[in-house]
Amino acid sequence: MLESLIKRLKEMPDNWQRRLYFAGILTKALESEGIRPIIVGGHAVEFYTLGGYATRDIDIAVQDRERLNGLLSSWGFKKEGRHWYSEELDMAIEAPASELAGDAKRVTEVEVEGLTVYIIGIEDIIIDRLNAFVHWKSQRDGDWAEEMLAIHHKSIDLSYLNERAEKEETVRALKDMLKRTGL
Repeated sequence: MLESLIKRLKEMPDNWQRRLYFAGILTKALESEGIRPIIVGGHAVEFYTLGGYATRDIDIAVQDRERLNGLLSSWGFKKEGRHWYSEELDMAIEAPASELAGDAKRVTEVEVEGLTVYIIGIEDIIIDRLNAFVHWKSQRDGDWAEEMLAIHHKSIDLSYLNERAEKEETVRALKDMLKRTGL
């Protein structure tokens, strides 16, 4: 079964959908042990911007990093700094967090060719980028937060987003972005 999934992965073009498919393979392997990896960081931004934002790795929040490390190692991945990398698959994975920085009930569930993938909720990834914009002075992250607001404005829970922005002390920046995007 794994062999056929990896074979399909190798046939796919190198893009964000390919990384989502790999995340689905990883999820399938870990969920059988009660572990649910959730895509966070740049790959989540890439998903919510439909590939507008580009990244080369997959960041995941996963409760059991030891199990993840063992699985990736058994699949031939090598640890290089913070990342696990497979030369054969041209795939890089990082698990920067064991806890999701957001509401687990808001996680987006996506099906990719019969495989399930979990992605941090849109509001929580916007807050992640707003934090980088406000607290680290990262203009690019602010631009991506605004882009996601514009793309997903019809499905965003503005009440929850404002509540999170208040807690994270990014509400002023959020209000400015909402005004610019006409929300």
